[in-house]
Amino acid sequence: RVEAFASESASSIFSLHSISLAIGVAAPAMCPPAISSAAGLLALLDEGSDDLKRHALINIDRVVHDYWYQISGSIASVEALYEDDEFSHRELAALVASKVFYHLGELDDALSYALGAGSLFNVEEESEYIQTLVSRCLDRYFAERVKEMEDGEEITIDPRLAAIVERMLDRCCEAGQSEQAVGVALESRRLDKLEEVINRSADKTKTLRYALTVCQRLVINRTFRQQVLRLLVRLYEGAASPDYVDICQCLMFLDDAPEVAAIVNKLLRGSKEDELVAYQVAFDLVENEMQSFLHQVQQDLDK
Repeated sequence: RVEAFASESASSIFSLHSISLAIGVAAPAMCPPAISSAAGLLALLDEGSDDLKRHALINIDRVVHDYWYQISGSIASVEALYEDDEFSHRELAALVASKVFYHLGELDDALSYALGAGSLFNVEEESEYIQTLVSRCLDRYFAERVKEMEDGEEITIDPRLAAIVERMLDRCCEAGQSEQAVGVALESRRLDKLEEVINRSADKTKTLRYALTVCQRLVINRTFRQQVLRLLVRLYEGAASPDYVDICQCLMFLDDAPEVAAIVNKLLRGSKEDELVAYQVAFDLVENEMQSFLHQVQQDLDK
């Protein structure tokens, strides 16, 4: 009967091959049958063998976006595998559970299991699922870092959350998306990552200027803004050809008149080009119309 030959069981496939050989006809090339239901795979989750469970999870993961509504009925079995410390493929179970909860609209649960999936949660994948959860992950991390750094709350941030953010930063740096990486570092209040992003940038000067612009316009907290500006001054000064105009702009926002005066004095004692830079710094200071600051700089200039 046709139904017998359409069976997905290994025995039926073997029988078809044997019959073909017996009558001298070449056996047709066998292609993996298309999965039309996740029911058979879900049944394997109750087997005693970890290998069978792993096989089931791998194949469920491949079809989860198509059959999530079927898989959701057995989500307890998937969750149980993740919670089983002796099961060696817990991260795979977490990934499957995360995708099911994503389709169910339970994004907090989806993110929780995505964190449990470790490296299997691939932030480089350009799917709607990944983009949605990465965005939610960033929002949660940003909020918790602000509470910790600016509000002074004692909270414990999930290291798995931080790991995903750092993987996103690495991805941005490797893709040459320095501006996006600067934004993530500033939003997450990570000065260490901001410095890393700038140093890894292909155009360090351009990235420094972008960071300075964002800091001036978008960083509201005064304490953090000053920390960022101090970092930018240090990075500018460490460049092969320091941009003294930008350095003095940072120092002006830091209200550090003595340091600005020291730089202007140094430039005036240098070459003709350095002297022109000193005048440019002076013009920029005047344009900002901070009379009290200008007076302090003037007091510290060499007579």
